[in-house]
Order: sequence, then C-alpha cells, then structure tokens
Amino acid sequence: MRSPRLEELPPPPEGKTGWPWTVDSDPLPDLMPDGFAWPKISVVTPSYNQAQFIEETIRSVLLQGYPNLEFIIIDGSSTDNTLEIIKKYEPWITYWVSEPDRGQSHAINKGIVKATGAILFWLNSDDLVLPGAFERVAKNFMDNPETKMVIGQVKVIDAQANEISELISDFTTWEDLVTSPYNKVRQVSTFFARSLFDECGLINEGIEIAMDIELFSRLTRNHKPTVISDFVSAFRVQGQSKSFLNIIQGYKEVDRFRKQLLKGNNLLPKYSAASSENWLNLAKQEKFDKSDRIDCLKHAVRINPKIILKRKFWLLIPSILMKQ
Repeated sequence: MRSPRLEELPPPPEGKTGWPWTVDSDPLPDLMPDGFAWPKISVVTPSYNQAQFIEETIRSVLLQGYPNLEFIIIDGSSTDNTLEIIKKYEPWITYWVSEPDRGQSHAINKGIVKATGAILFWLNSDDLVLPGAFERVAKNFMDNPETKMVIGQVKVIDAQANEISELISDFTTWEDLVTSPYNKVRQVSTFFARSLFDECGLINEGIEIAMDIELFSRLTRNHKPTVISDFVSAFRVQGQSKSFLNIIQGYKEVDRFRKQLLKGNNLLPKYSAASSENWLNLAKQEKFDKSDRIDCLKHAVRINPKIILKRKFWLLIPSILMKQ
C-alpha cells in the first residue's frame, strides 16, 4: 500500500493542528534513488483502550508518504471507542482484529506473524512516528545491507503531544548492554529486519513489562544494530502508560531473565552489582510508598548480598522507616 495523502484521510477532530493532523510528509517516488523498490515496512500496533491517542498514532503512520507500507493493528477487545476510530481509517489499514489476547506481547507476536514486510516496526497505540521517519530508516537499511536493526532517537511527549524531553539510544557492545539493568536502546525507535525474528524467535510472552529489554538481549548478541542520530519517533508519557505504572515489576523481570541469560557467565557479577545499585536508587525515590521502597531494598540484597557492606544501604533504612 502507498501512504495516503492528507486530503484523502478523514478530517482531524476540531482544534487538532500540526503533525499528524494538518501536516503530512512529502510523498516519496515509487523507486529509491538507486532505482530499486522501497522495502516494505510492516507496522504492528498492539491496542487496548487507548481511544484518546490511537487516532494520532494511526495518522502518524499513514502520513509518512511511504510507497510500500503495511499497517496491522491487533486490538485486545477494547471497550472504549477504539474500534470506532480504527474503522474510520479501515481503508488504509492492511489488517486489523479485535479479540481477547494474552497480553501485549501476545498481541505483538500475532502482528509479527501476520506481517509480510522486510522491515518490521512495533508501535504502541499512544506513541507516534515523526515525519519522514520511514524514508530515513529504509535508506539506512539499504545503505547497510548487513544490518538487522536500525535504531533512531526518540522525542518524549506528554498527553497533549507537547515535547518535554528526549530519549537517547546508544549501543556499544552486547556485553555492555546485558550488564546494565537500564534500557540503553529504545523499542519505540527500533526497526527490525523480518529475518531477525525468523532466526531468533518472537517476543517472550512470559514477560509483561520488560519484553523489549529481553528481546534486545537476544537479538543483539550476534547482530550489532545501526544507531542513527535522527529522531524517528515520539514516546508518550501519560498516567496510564504501562512503563509508568509498573517500573518496579519491570526491573524484577529484567533481573529474572538477565540471571538466566548470564548464568555461568563471568558477566553476571557485573550485572548483579549494577542492578543492586539500581534498586538502591529506586528505594530513594519518595514517589513510591514505604512498602515499595522496602521491597526495593530487599531486591538490592537479593541480587547482590554484598550491598549490605555499603554505608549508603544502611543510611537509607531510617529514612524509609520514618516515612509516614
């Protein structure tokens, strides 16, 4: 499918202007500068009760001006007016379904299995693609035929799509990636070669929060990604985003699969030390209640018992216990 033009799409809601409401990307020619066809990009969007944002997400995909696009939406039986919005754009959506699923990871995997593009992109239903992103990513894949992943940079936006900060992706080595509990590469700006999933498997459906971190642990072991400086997507921070509500659960998941991945590997002590420091930093944060902060301290000790020898561990205890 060729991306539609702005005038072909339904008009935006009243008061909505700018990208992707009243602005689109310039349409690309049918062929790339070298005369070859543009590689098909398959966008998979898992969706559940994000009617407030999904129309903006859909339009940011459709208005890329890209000549070879496949757009797949996997909805988990939303109960708000998400389906009404999807049907509004149905002529330009390659495939969509709304049915119960086993969670976000399962929904994404359903979309990946359905996709037929050479390049896959997973975009959550409250995030955005920035103008011209598909063109820049496709050219990087074609200019670097050995690469299996192209990772761009990310703008952070609020519920009203105002830019509030940036998320920078970086990659040095696989060892550096897997010895850190933090997210050093951003799923929201990562485009995958389809062949990578054929080789390494799909998303781990046993992980609910940190599935992207686990995925990168597997995919980058033998395939170094190409990281570009371009900002290609926008990550929305809003009160119901899963990463905001479940940060502690996410780090527990990272500990679990990192220990499995690095079992018997000399990198495990380095990871354990970094993770325990992260748990101490979480325990300092007053946005968590007392029980959560105590839980963080326990996890710091569980992952690295030597942390109790550090003075900052003991200094944290009275500040947490005295909190009302």
